[in-house]
Amino acid sequence: MKIFAIHVAFWILFILFGVLYNVAAHHNLHVTYQLYWQDLTDPFTAIGYGRTILTCYLSLWLFEYLLARKQYFLCVFAIAALITFDIFLRFVIEQLFIGPVFNLWQFYQQITIKEYVVSNVFFSAMGIFLCFMLKVVNDYVRNEDIKHEKNQMELQFLRSQINPHFLFNSFNNLYALALTEPEKTPDVLLKLADLTRYMLYESNAEGVLLSKEIAHIHNLVELQSLRYEENFYVELKLNLDQKELVIAPLLLISFVENAFKHGKVDEPDDPVTISLTTLDNDMTFFIRNKISRLNKDSAGGIGIKNVRRRLELLYPNQFDLKIVESDSHFCCTLLINLAQKL
Repeated sequence: MKIFAIHVAFWILFILFGVLYNVAAHHNLHVTYQLYWQDLTDPFTAIGYGRTILTCYLSLWLFEYLLARKQYFLCVFAIAALITFDIFLRFVIEQLFIGPVFNLWQFYQQITIKEYVVSNVFFSAMGIFLCFMLKVVNDYVRNEDIKHEKNQMELQFLRSQINPHFLFNSFNNLYALALTEPEKTPDVLLKLADLTRYMLYESNAEGVLLSKEIAHIHNLVELQSLRYEENFYVELKLNLDQKELVIAPLLLISFVENAFKHGKVDEPDDPVTISLTTLDNDMTFFIRNKISRLNKDSAGGIGIKNVRRRLELLYPNQFDLKIVESDSHFCCTLLINLAQKL
């Protein structure tokens, strides 16, 4: 439907401006409403543009068929054949039918075939050129629709991975806590319920307030702190100057989960550092943790790959993600311009 509307609008504008050009060219740039209407309602105008539209869409169909099969030589031959067909069609309609029957002549009656071809070859070739223009428009709109649909499907898939990935990590932690410190399990379950509620009600939205995402990070940190007695060292520096900033939901949480799953949180001299600052519409998120080789598993890394792909789809050319991993530490810096509406 979108392509059909574009085509209709294109031809309306093409005819209106074409008539305007024709009137100006034949009356020394003197254009009046009467002259314009007279040219617009002239039967030869309808015949000329109707023939151009017919040739254009015939060309569009033919080139679509040939170019899809990479038959470029046949395309060149088809162009010559279509120009010949267009000139012949006009000659039959105007010189052999309308002229003799209605005594209306676009060209003088005794015009030669050579003169007729020379007078019409440019306008016939213009129809072929318009065909290519419409093909470009067709391909662009179609490719944009396909790209948008593909991106939406991929985003839905990536978003659907977040919840299972989060729950997988949380239930592993909950199971370990229930074995070692069962008295803490009810508090953990309450925190997990709060986190799950956020994920259920917010993650399906295209964007959430950055303040809600920060609150979600706070809840996750508190949930993780319940697993430890005193040896839990995390520095949180979440400074939000603009409360109206909007971000894609659950975009930052994967980095925080990764820090807890693969990092060491029990060293006071080397705590997990999580910071977030904003300046105008720019957000900078930084996270650093000491790597714990004991926490590696074969299913790790899903979250980081997921969030990188989501950034590419949601914030193209609007983000910078730098990840530095040494033998001892993992550091991540994410800069996003949040001015763009999701």
